[in-house]
Amino acid sequence: MVGVRRYFESNSERFILEWKKFLGFRSISADPAYHHECVKCADWVRDHISNLGFHAEVWKTATKPLVFAERKGNPSKASVLFYGHYDVQPVDPLELWTSEPFEATLRDGRLYARGAQDNKGQVFFFLKALEALIAEGADLPTIKILIEGEEECGSEAMQSGLKGWGERLQADILMVADTGMLVPGVPTITMGLRGIVECEVRVYGPRMDIHSGVYGGVVLNPIQALTRMLASLHNADGSIAVPGFYDGVQEPTAEEKALVADSPINLKQLEEFLGVSLAGGEKRFSALERRGLRPTLELNGIGGGYQGAGGKTVIPSFAMAKISMRLVSGQQPQKTLSTVVKYLEQIAPEGVRVEVGDFRVGGAAFRLPAQSNVLQIARRAIKSEFNVEPHCLWEGASVPIIPALAEASGAEPLLVGFGMEEDKIHSPDESFSLRQFEEGYRYVTAFFKVI
Repeated sequence: MVGVRRYFESNSERFILEWKKFLGFRSISADPAYHHECVKCADWVRDHISNLGFHAEVWKTATKPLVFAERKGNPSKASVLFYGHYDVQPVDPLELWTSEPFEATLRDGRLYARGAQDNKGQVFFFLKALEALIAEGADLPTIKILIEGEEECGSEAMQSGLKGWGERLQADILMVADTGMLVPGVPTITMGLRGIVECEVRVYGPRMDIHSGVYGGVVLNPIQALTRMLASLHNADGSIAVPGFYDGVQEPTAEEKALVADSPINLKQLEEFLGVSLAGGEKRFSALERRGLRPTLELNGIGGGYQGAGGKTVIPSFAMAKISMRLVSGQQPQKTLSTVVKYLEQIAPEGVRVEVGDFRVGGAAFRLPAQSNVLQIARRAIKSEFNVEPHCLWEGASVPIIPALAEASGAEPLLVGFGMEEDKIHSPDESFSLRQFEEGYRYVTAFFKVI
């Protein structure tokens, strides 16, 4: 490993200059005005990977282009597919940035720019680690790279193209560096991601808002009907009351519970930061188990009736609520969504009309088995390079494309990223420290040494 460390030291200034060039592309996927920037960024990524000794190409799609690259290696070793994205979030509000978001600026050991961490920084340390390994003549497996341009706005091209690309994407291990660490200096293996489905329930009452004095006690208020329905979604112990919701749910194993309990997350500090106690969810599970290993049904928004200043004594004609469900391994997204929709329709009270729509199926969950071979490889790499045992995290959020990509490629996901809260991804003054960049580089080089 001395060779790749020395390579980093000798080339770090060049790495930063190239990284800044990557960050200079305004590859905002959600805004059509920046489509040409996404195209230019994809071309730059292709050329950069080609210069590392890969066969790289741009896959054009109906939306944003993707970059695919491959380098044949030792067939006796597990093949690797690396996934990342070159697109970034919008920069608004611009006035809250200390420096220009697409003119990467180094301050106090941090590089500030949109995408500095998410995900250009984490993609780039992977590429620079490969550069060092190839220069050293390391015995590498076959490595494939897939960098998309729509992760921040739904991965439309990926979702529609995966089945057709499956044969070219085949691999044993799916490496992802779009996650973070719980504490500095100790890499974290993300053991799972929750799936997500969403819907909106709408309750219709009288044809128009009507006088609450004249019709109060006679016409059922849509807000009252809606809140009654929503209150019935959960039991007093925090569990979800919808019959069939838990079908297929994999209960946490004793080993998973032990790893969760070993987490460095300080719950008391978290409560102080949030200003509330961690009282949500199923009472029979710990807060950390509820956060990543259990499904949820949450109300994300509610509306209806008059909400301006003062009072307006009406029975509104309409009320609505937005609902999302985070799913765990074993749950089928479409089936779970249909189960909740059917329940809402069945409990609609007389006197109102209920419609459930605006369906969104984001994707299934994935959970890495505690005895997984790729987990053991990552542990060996981290222990050999950092001389620590990695933390394990079951992430409560969702990256919908990961389970779909794992299924299409046949590869087992391995998520090890080096982001931290202070990176402020999706916010003004996003940044990534040079220390984190180097730690990511060291992990990747160690991983390919022990694979």
